[in-house]
Amino acid sequence: MHLEITRIEGLRNDLILRLERDEIETALLSVAHRDRLMALPGMPRHRPATDAEAREIAGAKVPLEAHLAAMGLVDGAGRPRRRAIAISNRNLGTNHGHVAWQRREIPPVFRILEDPADYPAHSCLVSWRDGRLSIEDIRFDFSTGRVHAADDGRALGDEIEWATFGQQVLRDGRVVRLETIIGQFYDARHVLGFDHHREAGERIREAIYREYPHRFAERLLAAWREAGVPRSRYVHNAVGLSREALVIVQREGTIEEIAAALQEQGAEDGLILDNGGSVACWVWWANLYAGGIVSPTVDYRPPGTSAIAFVLKGPVAVDLPGGSVSYSVA
Repeated sequence: MHLEITRIEGLRNDLILRLERDEIETALLSVAHRDRLMALPGMPRHRPATDAEAREIAGAKVPLEAHLAAMGLVDGAGRPRRRAIAISNRNLGTNHGHVAWQRREIPPVFRILEDPADYPAHSCLVSWRDGRLSIEDIRFDFSTGRVHAADDGRALGDEIEWATFGQQVLRDGRVVRLETIIGQFYDARHVLGFDHHREAGERIREAIYREYPHRFAERLLAAWREAGVPRSRYVHNAVGLSREALVIVQREGTIEEIAAALQEQGAEDGLILDNGGSVACWVWWANLYAGGIVSPTVDYRPPGTSAIAFVLKGPVAVDLPGGSVSYSVA
C-alpha cells in the first residue's frame, strides 16, 4: 500500500492511494436508506427541488461512519473491526445516470426517481463473486432487475456481487475525450464553470437544461464549444485499475486531468465516482487505529448516500515497540 497526500492550503489538497490487488480481500458497497432514496429524485439539477424533496434527501443521507457500521467494518463504538479503506460514492442516490446493482438487495437494481436511464450502457466498478474487481460496460434491465455485459449480452447476475456506475475517464490506458461522455455529467458544474447563483450563470444553466433530458448532451457541449463557457476544475474522487493494483485519486482538476493522474499511477481504466464537498477517504489506521478521514475537502459535508470500502488482508492493529526506530512490518 502506498499513500501520498499533498496539502498546500488554498492551492492543493491531493490524495493518491495505491492498493496492490493481492492485498485486497473484498470490496463492499453501501447505499443508505435504499428504498427511501429510490422514491426520491435525488438532487434535481434541471428543476428546483421542492421543500419536501430537499428535506427527504437530506434525511436519507448518513455519515461515512454509518456506512462503515452497515458494512460491519466498525463496532458499536465506531472502532475498526477490519483493515478497511472507504471512499465516498455520493453521486449514487443524488445524480441521474448513477445506478447500481446489488445481489443481496430487493430489487437488485438501484436508481433514483426521474432518472431517464437512457444510456446504451453504464460503465461500472464491478465486484465479482470470486473477489475480483474490474471496470465493465454493463446493460441494466430496469424492468426485470437483470444485468448483462454490454459487449456480448451474457447475463451477469450469477457472477457479480455489485456494480456501481461512474463516468469512465480512462479506457484501455487512454484518456477519454470529453465529447464522448459529457452527457453523463448530470450536474453540469462538474465539467463547466458557471455560478448558477448569479444571473449570468443561471442563464447558462437554463440553456443547458432546457427540455431536459432531450438534447442534454448536445446543449452541454454547445455551452462549451459555442457559448464559450469555460471548463471547471472540480474536486473529483476517482478509482483506477491496473493488472497489479487499485488506485484512488482525489484531487482538483478537469476530468482529463483526473484521468491523466490515474494514468500516471499505472491505471489502465478509471472512473469518477464522486465530486466536490462529498469527497473523502477513511482509513482504519488513523487516530491510533480508531479510524478517521485523512484528507477531506475544505468544504467536506459528512452525510452521504453511498460509500465503497476496500477490505484488506491482515490484522487491524500491529503492536510495535516504542522508540525512535522505524520498523518494517511484513
